[in-house]
Amino acid sequence: MFDAIIPLRSGSKGIKDKNLIKFRGQLLVNFTLKKLLKIKEINRIFILTNSGSYKKKIIKNKKIDISYPRPKKLSKDNSNVNNLIEDFIKWSESKFNIKNLLLFQVTNPLISIREIRKSLKFINKKKKQSLFHVSEMIEAPYECINKIGVNWKLLSKSFLVNRQNYKKYYFITGSMFYFSKNFFNKNKKIFTKRSHAYEVDKINFIDINTKFDYENAKLLFKKKYRN
Repeated sequence: MFDAIIPLRSGSKGIKDKNLIKFRGQLLVNFTLKKLLKIKEINRIFILTNSGSYKKKIIKNKKIDISYPRPKKLSKDNSNVNNLIEDFIKWSESKFNIKNLLLFQVTNPLISIREIRKSLKFINKKKKQSLFHVSEMIEAPYECINKIGVNWKLLSKSFLVNRQNYKKYYFITGSMFYFSKNFFNKNKKIFTKRSHAYEVDKINFIDINTKFDYENAKLLFKKKYRN
């Protein structure tokens, strides 16, 4: 079994209170929660928020726990998620028997139940201690530069004209992170180079931080397009 955690911080700047924007007729956070509640392998869902108003708007369910008091010092723009997880684990030790944790971000709404279940099945089968979702890059580094204006540099060593010669590159989608409590206590990080990079559908590149991301997420979900 797994326990899920969802960090929710109020005061986002790209889109004000982006965790509470409407998606498919409901709050973005509740859209994610309803999805996770359908996955029987998830035992509990912990909401890590500093906002009392957020807690009031979260759907009620016996699997959802909002009792963690997220400290103000871990609720800032530059707060490190690893520090937040460390604080949460310390808080939970006297209250819950947590062994395996899944971290989800509500700003990645296009991850499907099917892909989450496949990921959990893989974790159990391969006995993984840490795993995170990746997707093939939409734009290869052969076509990317480090800045605008002059004196820019390619991110790769050379420019390739023919796409068939491109190597595959991947980016971390943020749609799901898995780590055992033992793994985190040992490394103080949710993933390291020894963590398994697990490929999911390219549609998961969406992470809602801007209005452009938000509109793209709505369009892609409506089309239900997947590779």
